[in-house]
Amino acid sequence: MSLPNLTEHQTDDIAFAAFLRVKGYRLCRVEKLQPNRTDSKRLFTIEVPSEALQALKIEYVNSDLLRFHNELIGLKKL
Repeated sequence: MSLPNLTEHQTDDIAFAAFLRVKGYRLCRVEKLQPNRTDSKRLFTIEVPSEALQALKIEYVNSDLLRFHNELIGLKKL
């Protein structure tokens, strides 16, 4: 049995990063996009099998996690 072809996938979407972590993928590193700002967005690097990435993106778009994240964003605006 061969190991999956893992590649480092980068995303600044915290909800997608959380989704990948819940699915069991390893977080490699986190970087601030604007290092001098405390409220800077982060860039998450996660190891994901390259052949699985597209299917994971589709699963995420159809997931309850994305709906939950969007509700949080909407509630913050109230």
